Amino acid sequence: MSFLLFLMTLLLICPIKASADTEWETWLEDLMQDGDYSDAQYEEMYNSLSDMTQNKININHTTRQELESLPFLSEKQVMDIMEYLDRYHSMKSLNELMSIESIDYETRQILYEFLYVGESQSHGFPSLSTLSKYGKNELSLYGKLPMYDRAGDTADRGYLGYKYKYWTRYTFSYSDYVKAGFVAAQDAGEPFFSQNNKYGFDQYSAFLMLKRLGRVEALVVGRYSVSAGMGLVMNNGFSIGKTSVLQNMGRQGCVLRPHTSASESGYFQGIAATISLTDNLSLTPFLSYRKTDATLNGDGTISTILYNNYHRTQAELSKKNNTSITAAGVNTIWNIGDLSLGATAVYTHLSRPLNPSMSATYKRIYPVGSNFFNASLNYSFRHYPFCMNGETAISDMGAIATVNSLGYYLSQHVDLMGIYRFYSFRYNSMYSNAFSEGGKTQNETGFYLGVNWHPRYGLDFSAYTDIAYFAWPRYGVSQSSYASDNVLSIKWKTGDWLLSGRYRLHLKQQDGNGSNLQWRQEHRARLCAEWSNERWTSRTQIDYSSVYPVSSSSSSSLSQGYMLTQNFGFISPKYSIYIGGKYFHTDSYDSRLYSYERAMPRTFSYPSYFGHGIRYSLVAECRPVPSLQFAAKVGVVDYFDRSTIGSSLQQINASSACDIELGVKWKW
Repeated sequence: MSFLLFLMTLLLICPIKASADTEWETWLEDLMQDGDYSDAQYEEMYNSLSDMTQNKININHTTRQELESLPFLSEKQVMDIMEYLDRYHSMKSLNELMSIESIDYETRQILYEFLYVGESQSHGFPSLSTLSKYGKNELSLYGKLPMYDRAGDTADRGYLGYKYKYWTRYTFSYSDYVKAGFVAAQDAGEPFFSQNNKYGFDQYSAFLMLKRLGRVEALVVGRYSVSAGMGLVMNNGFSIGKTSVLQNMGRQGCVLRPHTSASESGYFQGIAATISLTDNLSLTPFLSYRKTDATLNGDGTISTILYNNYHRTQAELSKKNNTSITAAGVNTIWNIGDLSLGATAVYTHLSRPLNPSMSATYKRIYPVGSNFFNASLNYSFRHYPFCMNGETAISDMGAIATVNSLGYYLSQHVDLMGIYRFYSFRYNSMYSNAFSEGGKTQNETGFYLGVNWHPRYGLDFSAYTDIAYFAWPRYGVSQSSYASDNVLSIKWKTGDWLLSGRYRLHLKQQDGNGSNLQWRQEHRARLCAEWSNERWTSRTQIDYSSVYPVSSSSSSSLSQGYMLTQNFGFISPKYSIYIGGKYFHTDSYDSRLYSYERAMPRTFSYPSYFGHGIRYSLVAECRPVPSLQFAAKVGVVDYFDRSTIGSSLQQINASSACDIELGVKWKW
């Protein structure tokens, strides 16, 4: 406790740079509400956007593809920016964005964080002396210190390592020409300089990315991600969610990015490049070899490929890197005016054959074997007021998957979006990540209809409905079934206030009594009021959930929950402090509630809460000199309905848990 008081005193007396939640972080928080992404995908998206803010795009020397890589821009906004630049050749100030009618205030504030005004002419790839003289370096250190012991941390030590989590990250960059980085990470409970980790950290990651090398638009060595088409064959980058699709009208081309996060899944490792063969034709080949964790059968075949990559116990360590994955592929894009055509092919080889258990019916469509091949054709047509995108893929077993979208700008104030998809239950792809309800690019037929309405400045309505049909049985469903997802949201910004509301009705068929299917009903609602000026920020939020499970038709089976969240922030030239608190009360895990929580730089937090308790946290940052930043966070959760938290080796024998997070960032 004395250490904590000393730390807080240090932070209060240091001069601090104000750093309230940025506009793009608020945008990302809105996407989280749908639950379309895993924690690893959110982390990768957060880190990629953070990197893009550190290496801004020169608006006077940009391309349509670069602007399309900003996921919060709509198709029309991209077209209007390019048309403005074509007409006036360059911008003198980013304030000229106000002259583009389709770019609203909120989007303009986000763009300020990703764009800058520079010279309109390129001077070629920089020399080594220029890189060494003007390149930017950044070193970050992070540690999480739990003020409690889990069952695995006790004397008999179920876990092989210390209870602390920490990582270090170094990056070098020069404009958008060069980006290099190194990450070393350690999860809590993993051995450090012992056991299988005799070289220190549990995982190391590195990358080098070069851009604008003549005909080579981009070259990546090390860890990277590739997205192509609509994600039916290959997408380990951003995916299209049900909320974001209303903004970007289903846009998703070929994007090559370095893998910058500490996540140990969702990446390739090797070399990749985007080559401009002509002004209208580009080629992106890639080659990857990496190790992965897997649970093995008795005969040495793979039962399950693991993605959590925890190595805390002997059992988890025995699965570390026991399988290798070799992948090779290519994507090509041909642009003809408003029309873009593309093709993608990927071959994958596993060092051990996949042989999952087929004991349950829903598992009988899982991929089997060592070698996999997928290919697809995709298209995109953009001519105001229409925007069409689509991709059709085939697997080596001859199964088909297709997704097609149509966007229509009915007026300056109304946007319509429709998506149809059909994913055969026989279709499998190792790297697919496309628009879906079931979370997989398999066993799904569905139709989505969404609308955005901006009746006046500062007022926005959006709504969507999505209906899906699953031909093959799924987990918890022994026959064909349906699902329906429906959302209505409202935002109103007036002066320093931002008021918002959201309601979601999610319906799924599941096994009930006998052979009949019953509907599982899930209602979720949120009301939020935010107020901010140059010094103060305040956010009040109320969440409610109501879930009718299928186990019983009586009202007594109803599971409800609510949560009240209050956040305050004070910003001054000398210091900034953010305090947050949540009170939650739910009947069960079914009615759990999710809420974004302000986190440390380069980290992300969107936890769930269930049961009865409170959560409170404090975040502060300190800059003794402009190039050096210290940050700290203290978070505590207190439960009123239990005497222990968690289970198995994660169990904490107390009703309260406190975590301290520390971070340092040095730029030069």
